[in-house]
Amino acid sequence: MARTKSYYDLRDALKEPGCPMCRVRKAALERYMDGLIYEKVNDAGLRKAVRESRGFCERHAWDLVRHGAALGVAIMLRDTVREIRSVAQSGRYRPPGSWSMTRLQETVDRGQPRSATARLVAALGPQGSCPACDHEAEIDHAVASSFVENLYGPDGLLQAYRLSDGFCLPHFRQVLTRIANETDFQAILDVQQEHWQKLETELSELIRKSDYRFADEQVGPEAISWLRAIASLAGESYQPKQRAFWRERPPATSPKD
Repeated sequence: MARTKSYYDLRDALKEPGCPMCRVRKAALERYMDGLIYEKVNDAGLRKAVRESRGFCERHAWDLVRHGAALGVAIMLRDTVREIRSVAQSGRYRPPGSWSMTRLQETVDRGQPRSATARLVAALGPQGSCPACDHEAEIDHAVASSFVENLYGPDGLLQAYRLSDGFCLPHFRQVLTRIANETDFQAILDVQQEHWQKLETELSELIRKSDYRFADEQVGPEAISWLRAIASLAGESYQPKQRAFWRERPPATSPKD
C-alpha cells in the first residue's frame, strides 16, 4: 500500500507529546489559514463560502489573527459584513396576530424566541458550514483512515501509538469509526486503555499529594496531569498561552517550592 502524506505526518506526530491527531490537524490548519490569507483571498468560491458561513466560527475566526494578515482578512470579511448588511436591510418585523396561538405561546413562555424576528434571525445565521471546520474534518478523516490502514508491517503505527501519549477522546472516537475488523479494534482499544490507565494513575497521585499529610513528598510528572486530562478529554487547543505550558514536564520539586 502506498503511504500517504497523512501517514508520514501522523508517524512524526506520534513521537511528540500530546494527541498526535490534534498535532497533525493544527499544523494542517496553520497551512490552510495561511493559504486563505496570503494566496486565496481573491478566490471567488472561497469568498462565497465565507459569505454563506457568515465568516468563520469563533475558534477559527481568531486563528486568522497573525502577522501580515490584516489585508487578506479585511478583504474576506468585508464581503461578509456587506452580506449581513444586505440581509438585515431586507428584514421585516412580522408580529403574529393578536389572538394567534403563537402570540399565546410567547406570552406564556417569555424565553421562547419571538416569531416576529425569526426570519431575520435565521437569515443572519450561517447558511453554510465554516470553511476551516470543513477542512479540519477532511484532515481528521484522512489521518484516522491512514492510522487504521497502517497498523502493522514495516513502519506500522501500532507500536508508535503504544509509545505515544495516545489520542484525545474526540479523535479516538473518530479512529473507532474507521475500524473494520475485531482484531484491529481490540489492538487499538487495548493500547488506548493503557494510556488512560497511566493518566488516571497520575491524577490519583496528584490528588493524594495534595493532602497535607503528604505535603513533604516531591511532585513529579503528575503535577501537570490535570492539564493532560483536559487535553485528553476535550482535545488540544494549541492556543498561544497553552502551546508549551503543559507539555514540558517539570523536574521533581517539593510542593512547597
